[in-house]
Amino acid sequence: MRSPVNFLGFPVRLLRTWPGVLMLAWVGIWLSGCLSATPTLAPGPIPTETPTPQPTSTTTPVPLGEVENPIVFGYIDASSVEQPPAADRVIQQIAGQTGLAIRAESFSTYRQLLEAMEKTDVHLAWMPPLTYLYASQRGIAEVGLLSNHFGVYRYGVQFLVNASSGFQLYFDPLSGQNSADAATALRQFEGKRPCYVEPTSAAGYLVPAGLLAQNGIQTAEPAFTQTHSGVVRTLYVQGVCDFGATFAISGDPRTASAVLQDLPDALERIPVIWRSNPIIPNLALVFAAGMPAETRLSLEQAFQDLVKDPEGRSNLSLFADYEIEDIRPVEDSLYDPLREIIAALGIHYAEFIGK
Repeated sequence: MRSPVNFLGFPVRLLRTWPGVLMLAWVGIWLSGCLSATPTLAPGPIPTETPTPQPTSTTTPVPLGEVENPIVFGYIDASSVEQPPAADRVIQQIAGQTGLAIRAESFSTYRQLLEAMEKTDVHLAWMPPLTYLYASQRGIAEVGLLSNHFGVYRYGVQFLVNASSGFQLYFDPLSGQNSADAATALRQFEGKRPCYVEPTSAAGYLVPAGLLAQNGIQTAEPAFTQTHSGVVRTLYVQGVCDFGATFAISGDPRTASAVLQDLPDALERIPVIWRSNPIIPNLALVFAAGMPAETRLSLEQAFQDLVKDPEGRSNLSLFADYEIEDIRPVEDSLYDPLREIIAALGIHYAEFIGK
């Protein structure tokens, strides 16, 4: 029978003797030396795996004029709920000629339209002169096309008096020319009371008052008659004001049928003292600032082609609610004379949005 052994394989009987004990001690020392020779790793941060960057998708902007990003033609229509048929016809014709996606959107006021244009939610709109001055100053819009209204692209103002008032005339009705400059002709109105149309009228107040201010001529407190024909009638009856101002060049309120019916001698009784150059632009088609040049040129050409067609011209007039006989490209500098005259009054364009 074999003697039992321990875990090191030595007979148990041997371990009970001194030689065995010494041998066991030697084996223990040898094992501890082997274990101590094993290197110990210093603690440190656990290595992490750097994630591989994943490609990100970039959205390509849809060009203006595509179906997903149509050109918006803003217009003023405070009364109608439905889009007028003329607007539909104009949009369809322009879209068909240019290949651009266009839709019309109505606004109750020009202030709302300008806010939308400033955010580039509107790209195209009709705009009267004083409203355009505001939009241009704010960098919202740039003029593109100017309409011909009653045969002219711009109109002016005239200063009227009663023939019995004793003022000197500086305008020849036969030649349509002035015989003196504004400073000379208008100096005689110093301290006199004017008749104007209303405080926001370009031709009926702002421009004539601006011309007087430019030349350092101070007048008495004005009377406002609310209409251009009202200025003529007030001067005719006398006693309210010494002189008046109305629009000119695009027409003459003295020759209106309603005036001549009651005052058949209005032209003789109410002569012109002096007439300005045509400085007030008509209704314009303006573009949102920053519109791509190629898109803008395409639209301008399409509108110029459309106005050559009688039906197209009629639709444009109905859409704009303004009699349009023709349309042509113009530069912003065309408005500079008007800017200079308005500046003489020291007023802000924001007060005349819609005019």
